[in-house]
Amino acid sequence: MSSTKKRFLLPLFLFLSAAAASYFMNRYKWEGRYFVLPFILILLPVFLDRDFKPKDFWRPTKEGFKLFLLVTAAVILLYPPLFFGFLIKARGAVFVVPTAGEIFGGVLKGLLAIAVAAIPEEFFFRCYIQEHILADQNKKFLGPVTRKNLITSLLFGLIHVLAFLNITRMNTFFPSLLFGLFTEKSRGRIFYSIAFHAVSNILQFTLWTFIE
Repeated sequence: MSSTKKRFLLPLFLFLSAAAASYFMNRYKWEGRYFVLPFILILLPVFLDRDFKPKDFWRPTKEGFKLFLLVTAAVILLYPPLFFGFLIKARGAVFVVPTAGEIFGGVLKGLLAIAVAAIPEEFFFRCYIQEHILADQNKKFLGPVTRKNLITSLLFGLIHVLAFLNITRMNTFFPSLLFGLFTEKSRGRIFYSIAFHAVSNILQFTLWTFIE
């Protein structure tokens, strides 16, 4: 077996393991699902891939700070009108005013998602797949999007489709491109991709409390 094939067999195995675990845990609502997926996405690459030695991957950088602020501000301002407009006009949803407790519950879900989704997903897809496995695929594909960011984002969207058996989950491909761009601007570090991932989750869970 060639070294190139060996290089991609382990990431493929880990990706399929994460997809299978996500699917069964979401389908059967297993209580341990919040611990198994982070284990697969964080610990398995570290212990099974001897060539993977992440260093300072979590530290913020000055290069990524301005981009993070700009994109985060734009999303907070522009996404809610699009979210409500689509659900109310296209899906017939009803806008409601939630209680303070319901809003707090939405924010809390977003915060919990940092530990069970944002951190492990960014570590696996950006730190491991994008910046380690696909490190040599750094040529531009379209605009600021590199090949490694494109491939990683396709895998990111695919695992969400497989996990929920819902093709609309492929829309996670688009925020994934931003996660990848934050990582590249930060010299391979994932602090801002985790932060933006967290902001996105909190915003999403909070906005859903206004929809019935």
